[in-house]
Amino acid sequence: MKAHITSLIQYLTNKDFSGLLTHYQRCDVHQQIDILAFVYQQSLKSLSVFEFYQHIATKLIQSNGLPELIIQQINTADALSFFTPALQCDSHFSKTNELKRNVVHYLLAGDTPPFNYLRSLLLFESNEHLAQALCQRDCKNLTPIEVYLRINKQFSPLAPHEFNALLALMEAEQTFNPANRHNLTDTLKQVAKHLQQQVLILDDQIERIGLIGAYYGLTAKQVYQAI
Repeated sequence: MKAHITSLIQYLTNKDFSGLLTHYQRCDVHQQIDILAFVYQQSLKSLSVFEFYQHIATKLIQSNGLPELIIQQINTADALSFFTPALQCDSHFSKTNELKRNVVHYLLAGDTPPFNYLRSLLLFESNEHLAQALCQRDCKNLTPIEVYLRINKQFSPLAPHEFNALLALMEAEQTFNPANRHNLTDTLKQVAKHLQQQVLILDDQIERIGLIGAYYGLTAKQVYQAI
């Protein structure tokens, strides 16, 4: 076991939270990522310890900021749930990495984007930075929702509550950030490529085609014909 993790366990065992904080701040960024990952994994072992480890992670991130390298690792609903209190601090939802991507970009690129959970978070005033994150464009000029439409390879229909939540997120984004039609052509090319790779029949009944239309202000038929 790595020395910085062994030290972490010792501080936790002794309930020396002040020492733990100092230890974390003295670690380099890669060690800090290890520590946060370890704490997250421990939280998954039992619901009875989830809040304890979540509190630890939140305090560590509050003390030293959100490590840029962890942004792409918060890409599942479980990880989002664990790190939400930390992301709500100091506008960390809208913090970006070297690709100009924030946590929401990676969440929507994942296999099961937590649209409903994100929509629920938007309802709270403390999450104004989540609304900002929805509008941020990465190095390819894509918002998180555009990343989903273009990059996500899961074409099974969304559950109704997730589908409705995605439409609500689209509306929330476009209230402040109108869709950029210049991104449409490349998005259609990429989606067509994904469908071909998965040997899926391309038609205007595919849910993603309709969602692309809704996002860019087109009908599903118009999107299908454009492809």
